[in-house]
Amino acid sequence: MLVLLGAAAYLYLNLFALPCTPYLLGGDQVYFWLDAQHMLYGQRIYQDFLEFTPPGTDLFYFSLFKLFGFRIWVANAAVLALGVAFCWICFSLAIGLMRRNSALLATALFLILVYGKALNATHHWFSVLAVMGAVRVSFTRLNLRTAVLSGAILGLASFFNQTHGAAGLFAFAVFLLWRRSHLKSSWTDLLRNEAGLLFSFVFALLVLNAHLIATVGLRQIGYFQVTYVTTYVVNLSQGSLLGLPKPLSWQTLPALTPYLAVYISLPAVYLLTLWRCLREQFNSSFPWDRTALLAMVGLSFLAEVSLSLNWLRLYAVSLPGIVLLIVTLDQATKLRRYVFAFIWIAVIGLAVRQSIITHRSQSLRASLPGGATALAPQAYEKLQWIMQHTTPGEFFFQAGWPGMYLPLQLRNPLYLNTAYAARPQDAEQAVQQLRAARVPFILWTEHLDSKCDPGRPCNDGIAPIRDYLHRSYVRVRTFPDGDTLWQRTAAHP
Repeated sequence: MLVLLGAAAYLYLNLFALPCTPYLLGGDQVYFWLDAQHMLYGQRIYQDFLEFTPPGTDLFYFSLFKLFGFRIWVANAAVLALGVAFCWICFSLAIGLMRRNSALLATALFLILVYGKALNATHHWFSVLAVMGAVRVSFTRLNLRTAVLSGAILGLASFFNQTHGAAGLFAFAVFLLWRRSHLKSSWTDLLRNEAGLLFSFVFALLVLNAHLIATVGLRQIGYFQVTYVTTYVVNLSQGSLLGLPKPLSWQTLPALTPYLAVYISLPAVYLLTLWRCLREQFNSSFPWDRTALLAMVGLSFLAEVSLSLNWLRLYAVSLPGIVLLIVTLDQATKLRRYVFAFIWIAVIGLAVRQSIITHRSQSLRASLPGGATALAPQAYEKLQWIMQHTTPGEFFFQAGWPGMYLPLQLRNPLYLNTAYAARPQDAEQAVQQLRAARVPFILWTEHLDSKCDPGRPCNDGIAPIRDYLHRSYVRVRTFPDGDTLWQRTAAHP
């Protein structure tokens, strides 16, 4: 209980300005807030607005906003609750592998180094939490009953993120096969457990998606969750090298050190742990089942996110590696005391630094249609100006990033959530929807005006939207970050 209270207190300090003003969050979670808003107005996923992930996260936020209102504090409370749930599952798994003080360190390390850095409650985090719940169910005893229950929870994980759930299922299936060899059990027991795992996984997915299957159809769901993703979304890495938040150089190395520590330690600890499981598989004092299962799940996660790697995705799947890292250090008896003391000092220092930076960088408070909030000066100027020229419930299009809709209670009338159009028909449809809704303002982002190289083929999918903007709107405001606000002219339909 004290672990959860401590986690909640730390998260509260990084999500709310004292006494109770929520910070305005960003990150990819804003897409799911926008999807939930669409659903609050009766719009349908995969039909009335673009979505290429399973509906679990959209439905989660929709339920919260339906119960408590489309408010800023609700989104922050969701991030806090998710973080506390992760800390509970982390401590629960860690206590099964190491002493209590070491389990506490593993939980603190995950909370502050990983979750506290992201504070981004997307589908990745919800899905990984469910996978770790499946691991927890089978952690101390794996039989047909726990295999069936774990399979159902893995189906729930796939309802939030299709690939994390599948990666967890694969890891469980391989672990069961390895476990049969380890225990010298019968093939009949193996097939029974594998069948129970797979059947419950599929059954859970069908039940959770039953309404969508009936209203949208399997073909449409499969297109957006598989074909659209593999065709338009997935790439080997996003942004800079390995998906790091900044380009790697001597100048950026100090800031990137915590990220690189995670990048390097995860594959190393998984390989070291699996090697130890092979070496110690006949040692009765070694918790082989629990260690091997956690390592298999972690390695499966790592292989899966490497197909489209960035630091946020890697952080979201890092919990097994954090636990196993502390397990490895806990068993190094000669160095454990000094290493753990160093880690505690680093973790506490990082926690204090993160909290101070959050409070200093978001020092202004504003009363917005989405509720009171604390935010950075640059965001304050933009939100205040747009708030004074719009009305809650009004149509508005933020072309580069959908972060204005929740705080200003504005609506996006488009099928697209931003101006990025992967398919040519999406850009043309966006122009038609902008014209039909007579959207009074468009917030345009500077990078959307990047020009194509005349000497090379250009696949500029947003050209129709940009052309319509320049034909039918006039620039009325340029903000310090380069974003420009355009107002519709009365002369154009």
